[in-house]
Amino acid sequence: MKKLLAIGLSSLLFLSACGSDETKAPEDAGNGGESSAADKTEAKRELMRFYMAVPNAINEVDGELNMFEQQQEKDLLPEGSELAELKESAGISAEETVAVVETIEIPESLSGNEEKIQSALDLIAESYKLKAGALAEEETSFEPANEKFSEADEIFNALLVENELIPSSLQNEVN
Repeated sequence: MKKLLAIGLSSLLFLSACGSDETKAPEDAGNGGESSAADKTEAKRELMRFYMAVPNAINEVDGELNMFEQQQEKDLLPEGSELAELKESAGISAEETVAVVETIEIPESLSGNEEKIQSALDLIAESYKLKAGALAEEETSFEPANEKFSEADEIFNALLVENELIPSSLQNEVN
């Protein structure tokens, strides 16, 4: 009987020791998981803040260009000197947009994606350069510029998906 009691106590001590290790392991993993989840959530927030700041910065200066594009789309462009003035102001707007996009700083918290983000920003700047150039031509076509912008959109959307966020369209945000 004493042997059974000794075996029982030994088993109880062994199981309780194992049980406390088991409870510590998930708690430790949980804390690490919570920290990791919090870091992931913060990274998502930073990416979304940055992503939304890009069209906001562009929208501050591209109003004249948007007006030209809307009128062109609806076949409502004026003729003669009015068209020349409209193209000139849209061209200035496009050049200002290039300058703004080139000054957008990528936050340090997004340094892991800095190369991709910079590539997208470069494509956006190139898109507006192409628009400025197209406005100097007699026939104004923004197709090559829109293709560049679409490439930038694809890069940003890939980043959003990688970070478990819903893809969007910067092009829709700036028009």
